[in-house]
Amino acid sequence: MALCYYSVTTSIGIILSVILTQSIRPGKLLNNENLTSDLASKHFMTIDTLLDLLRNLISDNLIKACFMQYQTVLKEPENTTKVPINQWAITHQDIPGTDVIGLVFFSLLLGLAAGKLGEKNRPLLNVIDSFSQVMMNIMNWIIMIAPIGTFFLIPGRILEMTDFSLIFKQLGAYILTVFIGLILQGFLILPILYFLLTRRSPYKIIMKLGPAFATAFGTSSSTATVPVTIKCLQELGIDPKVLKFVVPIGATINMDGIALYETVGAIFIIQMRGLNFSLFKIIAISITCTISCIGAAGLPSGGYMMLIMVLNSIGVPVDDIALIIAIDCFVDRFRTTINIISDAFASGIISYLLKNKYKQYSNTMSAKTQSLTDGVK
Repeated sequence: MALCYYSVTTSIGIILSVILTQSIRPGKLLNNENLTSDLASKHFMTIDTLLDLLRNLISDNLIKACFMQYQTVLKEPENTTKVPINQWAITHQDIPGTDVIGLVFFSLLLGLAAGKLGEKNRPLLNVIDSFSQVMMNIMNWIIMIAPIGTFFLIPGRILEMTDFSLIFKQLGAYILTVFIGLILQGFLILPILYFLLTRRSPYKIIMKLGPAFATAFGTSSSTATVPVTIKCLQELGIDPKVLKFVVPIGATINMDGIALYETVGAIFIIQMRGLNFSLFKIIAISITCTISCIGAAGLPSGGYMMLIMVLNSIGVPVDDIALIIAIDCFVDRFRTTINIISDAFASGIISYLLKNKYKQYSNTMSAKTQSLTDGVK
């Protein structure tokens, strides 16, 4: 149920972001001829992008998967006007970037295999848990010094600008597009989905999440908000067993806010660069963003790392991402809030559905017991 819910809501967020960016077109809202880059995107076909997701699913080297990922490359012939792109020679290369899909798939297999061992997997669990805490501390240190690196990246981009007012207006249009998507996703679409499945008021849950919102806004971390979210939802009478499963797993794989942010950000940079992508290529990029969100860390400013990976995978220059990083600290807090709302609704829906199933099962067992008792009499 959790997997189905997260897949549906993330897909809705992606569709919403594509509709908004193609309607508002924040990268082309104003005349941006001076910003058009001479750098061209790599040639690729939509089917190759989708198949690369499957090829990266099973990595031949886990160490290499931490640094490199597989990418299909179309070898451009000498005369491109006479040879259709679907007849170009196909090769491949390993490009810099974490193979998140392969690592997540291996982690799932490892978890399933370890779960079969029962109590024998306790030493392995302790090692993994300790290693996870160590890496969390290292990531927190890196995030603390990340603003310093960003500070040195931004001036270079500012010096390259030919029209400051144009850039700031475009960033305003970008932020507006992201906020419209987050508001529609968190306060309209998800509540409607919750109401249709449970016939209960969704805003009762939202009103109860005040402490979780404060923590999310302060830490910008879905992982750090998990204990507060569980405590808030327990006061609503949601099954604790459901909460202790859905909320932590949601902090890992349920990234509605990041999925929407990545798609809007990627299309925004494409439009600002003046690159002409067809609707099918835009859809391919959106699918790539959706898959990459599964491996997005629930840490502050973890979204733009995935955005860099997505842009690299489709051959789009990532120079302009420094402009997005400059405002990411502000936008990230609202993205995290939307993730919390989605996790809360997931817990409410699954608890409601399981409660009905338990009731049906209890009634069935009671009827069978009564039947057996009558038979004995």
